[in-house]
Amino acid sequence: MRSAQPQQSSLPLPTVAVDAPEPPRVKPRVEWVDLAKGLTITLVVLLHTVGMLVRKDLTPEFWRDINAFLQPIRMPLFFAASGLFAQGMISMTWAKMMRSRVAHLFYLYTVWLLMFFVAHNLLPEEVRHGGYAKFEAVIRGLYLPSSALWFIYGLAVFAIVAKLISRFPLAVQFGFAVALSISAYGRYGFFADIGFGWRNMAMYFVYFLLALHAKQLVVAFSRLAKGWTVLAALAAYAAVYFPIVKLNVFEARELRLLVTTIGLGLGVLVAAWLVGTMVGNVFQSIGTRTLPVYVMMDILIAVVVALLLKVEVLTALPGVGAVLPLLVTASVIILALTAHKLILLARMDFLFELHPRLRGIAPAKPRAQLTTS
Repeated sequence: MRSAQPQQSSLPLPTVAVDAPEPPRVKPRVEWVDLAKGLTITLVVLLHTVGMLVRKDLTPEFWRDINAFLQPIRMPLFFAASGLFAQGMISMTWAKMMRSRVAHLFYLYTVWLLMFFVAHNLLPEEVRHGGYAKFEAVIRGLYLPSSALWFIYGLAVFAIVAKLISRFPLAVQFGFAVALSISAYGRYGFFADIGFGWRNMAMYFVYFLLALHAKQLVVAFSRLAKGWTVLAALAAYAAVYFPIVKLNVFEARELRLLVTTIGLGLGVLVAAWLVGTMVGNVFQSIGTRTLPVYVMMDILIAVVVALLLKVEVLTALPGVGAVLPLLVTASVIILALTAHKLILLARMDFLFELHPRLRGIAPAKPRAQLTTS
């Protein structure tokens, strides 16, 4: 842009070019990604809620079947949504990535491992997790993730592994990830007795990698979301889920990789299809704040169920047991988000974030402050 100055003589005056600062570029956001995160964290809360309620005979067993049906959709979608925008992280230097991302995740994992230990020593015995209440579980959890927090641990491991193999051709990277998944599903060798945390990481790493390197493909696929494509994907998923997982027609656990892959496709289409709907807006709102829900859900489920056990009049009402998982899930999410706000107001944000200075992401002080301090 050029600004003309008023002439005060007959001689022409030079014009001065003024470079206006460019507005900061905003990265385009794929709307359904936050929705997918909100949807999957809700399903994770439902999974843990049903487990507790069934053990306490507060809800029918059929809820376990519902969770089993959702399992091959839930975690692949969760990890794919996490990997979809991880390109910037992988392109960082090792020092920056380890400090700003990996250290942050391991910090969160360790803090909440300790919180689990404290909480499950304070909770009523009928709802506490005996394993979490032992300090040895904290030590063992540092190398053998076997709590509800394994997903955070997994994201840190995925970042490290994805960067380690990033210099190899994509065919080699995906070949490694698929072989890892098949070995974990088949529980061969190393994966036979290593625990569900590491086994789950091996199963689902391929979906983090897929979203990382095939973002455009995943986004293009999501644009196919329509009522009929969702129904077609649901039919395809049911066609592989029931014979392979539910009925175990084929005695080959490795085939579950096919189920989770089709499950991911269904999850992407459902999330994209729900964008703009009332239900979708709720999940999208939750999806921007998944961390507090994830780390607090296990403790809050125990608290809510402990209260339910004391009000038998409510749980004995006809039909309540059938819908109780939904009510508890909604309550836990609301409680987690509310508790998160209160914790931040109390300036206890260290529970949800490694200090920005330690992460290397603290904003620099203005120059004026630097010269006077």
